[in-house]
Amino acid sequence: MKNSFIFLGLLILASIILINCSKDEIEIKQEKLLGKWVSLDKSDTLDFKTNTDFYKSNKQMVFDHYDYELFNDSIKIGYSGKMFILIVPSMHKYQLNNEILTIDFSNKQCYGFERERITYKKEKGIDS
Repeated sequence: MKNSFIFLGLLILASIILINCSKDEIEIKQEKLLGKWVSLDKSDTLDFKTNTDFYKSNKQMVFDHYDYELFNDSIKIGYSGKMFILIVPSMHKYQLNNEILTIDFSNKQCYGFERERITYKKEKGIDS
């Protein structure tokens, strides 16, 4: 009986430590994400302003607003821009490696994005 309480306590402690590590990792990724990202083909720009929103610009839209939330390996994106249309947020796998951001939109349509894997490079500048 005493051993099972010790085991349960250790299990809870390990879970708390893992959850805190995941939150810290996400916060670090959010900080690295802030700034302007330009697609490799120069057709698309994402400007991450805060830990919850970014603006997208391309030939069809200029500085249109999106909400986002980061998870370990996925990003949840929802449109909340000028068109005032209700779009259900969608989840997409992403990778953030130094100055390269890749978001895989091929699994599900996301308003304003092509249904493909898009790679962005962080733009160097005063505010990035």
